[in-house]
Amino acid sequence: MTKSFKRYGLLLIFGILFISVNQTAFAKKTRAAPNAKQSTNSSAPQTYLKPYSNTYNESLNFSGEPLPTPNIIENILKTPSPEVIKPNYSSQRYILKKGCGAMSKSIQGFLQNINISDQEFVDSFDRQVPQFLKDLKSQCLPYAASINMNGQIQAFSILNNEKKDISTTLVTLHRSPNTDGFLVDSQVLGTGFEAYLEVIIDLNNLVVYKANQATTSIPPELIWELASLVKELYPKINSNEQHFAKVVYDAGGKNKWAQVISLEILNASQKSILANAFWVEREDLAGGFFSSTGTELEQNFWINPLNYTRISRGVGNVAATSSRPKVVKRGNKNVVVKQYYTGFIGHQGIDFAAPPGTPIYAVANGKIVHYGAWAGYGNLVIIEHPGNYKTYYAHLSAFNPELSVGSEVRRGLEIGYVGSTGHSTGPHLHFEIRKNGVYLNPLSSGLELDLWTLRPVDQDQLTKNMVLFSTLLN
Repeated sequence: MTKSFKRYGLLLIFGILFISVNQTAFAKKTRAAPNAKQSTNSSAPQTYLKPYSNTYNESLNFSGEPLPTPNIIENILKTPSPEVIKPNYSSQRYILKKGCGAMSKSIQGFLQNINISDQEFVDSFDRQVPQFLKDLKSQCLPYAASINMNGQIQAFSILNNEKKDISTTLVTLHRSPNTDGFLVDSQVLGTGFEAYLEVIIDLNNLVVYKANQATTSIPPELIWELASLVKELYPKINSNEQHFAKVVYDAGGKNKWAQVISLEILNASQKSILANAFWVEREDLAGGFFSSTGTELEQNFWINPLNYTRISRGVGNVAATSSRPKVVKRGNKNVVVKQYYTGFIGHQGIDFAAPPGTPIYAVANGKIVHYGAWAGYGNLVIIEHPGNYKTYYAHLSAFNPELSVGSEVRRGLEIGYVGSTGHSTGPHLHFEIRKNGVYLNPLSSGLELDLWTLRPVDQDQLTKNMVLFSTLLN
């Protein structure tokens, strides 16, 4: 199915009315984007990342109008979040480090400079990439490492040039899941990043806006995802100070979804990182965001399918009233009346109270496997996600007419609108997460899903993106 970006709902999401597009230390001198005017300075070093370009954005056809949905004046940053205590398992299993380490003639000396010791890793590095540290002229080498609780390196990524130009080599060693020792990946930054773009946004300019009046350098299909990240990270920061968001995204193409790759929230001088998030692509699961400390950021995505007023009902037993006919004698006549009974039934989902017509978004990439009416669910959308997960969106008033069974959808796509169809007493979204057909309670403090767990197999991707897209501080 041809993906259309015309239906991405931008209402209820923050607006970006003033965009500050800067070239940072990450890409101080850049080559022009495709179709853009080339620099007259042919001797300027070229970097693999491009700054945002209107010409480049238009060439990828990101423009479009959203669905005519109700204009509910509510900033996503002020929308309530479900109350859930997150398990603190990520920080207990791995320690993540990143920076720019002082040059050394050996990997053992480099590790000593950054206070890491792992002889097995040193032996493997010397054996598999013996020439990496030869004849380097860089003052320091950008690196990112994941270390388990035994002090062993799980994954290690390093660049041979702090300038991160198109001739820089990225090397990653990560422990093999099936055999002893390390696997090695090597990539020159001049290839594979053609669609990667970088923008810097002033967070103090976030305001509620009407979608057809918005101007933004971020593709509209990424706005919901970016807004959700900022919603989780930004409240932890003093909003009275000026902050910037540095966003790197893959613009995608006809056969590939656009994707936010990294987000860093910087202070006014842009020399201090206050919060960050990095994307990890996974083959067997939906991808996820993690911070440079290993904190999972995915759980909030999976429990925020819309901007809602409140949670009216959660998972568990709830009181329910039912009725059945009963014949009673009134005078000389038998009269049929309803007799009411109160009991408890299991509620397998979360009910989000919201005004009718509120847009509902897919919480993760997947494929639609049901798109229509289904008994008490009313109008129902079921999306199948990698890892045998399914999400249910029930009682909808209407569907996105461009979608159908079999449609591939990405996170943040507007799939329907809040209603009260089926067995419903008022407008709300009934939302469920199931794995292998079993109901889950995503608000439980004891629930630990692989969806938001930093697994050993994911850490090479995380260290790669950390070393590639982290701002190098002076």
